[in-house]
Amino acid sequence: MSYQLSYQRELDFFTGYISNLNISYHIFTSEDSVFHFVDTALRDTLGITKESVEDWRIHFERIITPNKIVYITDEFYCQYITILLPEHDNAVLSIGPYLTTTLPADRLLEIMEQKAIPPHWLTTLKNYYPKVPCIAYEEAFLTSVTTFADFIFGKNNYSSESVLHGLPASFEPLAIPIDTQKRMDAFSNIEAIEHLYSLESELLQAVSHGRSAKAKQLFAAFPLFSLEKRTETIRNCQNYSIVLNTLLRKASEQGGVHPIYIHQLSDTFARKIEATTRADLFVDLWLDMVQKYCQLVNKHSIKNYSLPIQKVITRIDFDLSADLSLSTTASVLNINASYLSNLFRTETGYTLTDYVNLKRMDHAAYLLASTHLPVSTIAQTCGILDDNYFTKLFKRYHHKTPSRFRQDHSII
Repeated sequence: MSYQLSYQRELDFFTGYISNLNISYHIFTSEDSVFHFVDTALRDTLGITKESVEDWRIHFERIITPNKIVYITDEFYCQYITILLPEHDNAVLSIGPYLTTTLPADRLLEIMEQKAIPPHWLTTLKNYYPKVPCIAYEEAFLTSVTTFADFIFGKNNYSSESVLHGLPASFEPLAIPIDTQKRMDAFSNIEAIEHLYSLESELLQAVSHGRSAKAKQLFAAFPLFSLEKRTETIRNCQNYSIVLNTLLRKASEQGGVHPIYIHQLSDTFARKIEATTRADLFVDLWLDMVQKYCQLVNKHSIKNYSLPIQKVITRIDFDLSADLSLSTTASVLNINASYLSNLFRTETGYTLTDYVNLKRMDHAAYLLASTHLPVSTIAQTCGILDDNYFTKLFKRYHHKTPSRFRQDHSII
């Protein structure tokens, strides 16, 4: 581009990162002919020609709009990301093609069967896909994309959309023979159902691992929850919200979160669902649900701990004001104190006392920053009855007195 953007340095850094992943990117306008290079000439190789530049331009203008990240998966399962760059009406950053999983030979045969591509093109496809970069750490890559979008658009000031097989009709593979047309039509409904369940499974898996960026990308592609693609009544939106809340509850349970935390969050969203009375507000609500459940998993997942340690951590998180000493905890769980101490340190890397103090001081910091409660009350809430000891302990973890911390970090 001959012009300079106010975020040119950040754009250069981001595109440099993409290049280091061996992923192609292009910056072009709707007037440019992009058919050849967006798929690294795959369709040219297969003899699929673009009938009209106007076909692409209309499609281009329909899906690529301001303040939006568009994730495209074409009919060959190659993925692209497009972003309409601000400060220029028509400049688009196109990233891709890339893959998120390798495609074995039998999968290539399925693609050829679905698209009626003649068998003699198998060798061509086998040679093509290894040249398309496959992202090993998709979560980090998607996070970099959303971080870049946060910078150029403003945090949470943009939307995302996933387009599946979203290229225009003139981009479709070779014309399907008439004698296979009915068979392909019959397969389409089955494929749609299979895809829906596959997408649901991927969404649950992403949430169960606390992978927020991946979960949001999958959410944007979920037909059931894509409000922008359909006109819905409030009741339908609320019904969809209840279904999503249930799915996310199960996902966080699979992620090792104790039911007490799941119930609290689920109940909060149940009330928000009932209180939402405008259809256009539900997309933001659903995105918030996906993000909050991912955060819940990241904060409270204990699936990698043994059962005794899971019980200890749950007890600590449930009531920081309780007697959380080693002897009392061991007695409550009917476990030998020495055994529990060694097991806790081995699995968490902390002594039980250090872990409890860390949790208490983190919660104290939260209360200091977000409430006007007296320091003595906060100390008692965190299970420490001696104000002087509380101040000494707080300084050890946060390097400031409670009063100074409140002055520096208050959000009220």
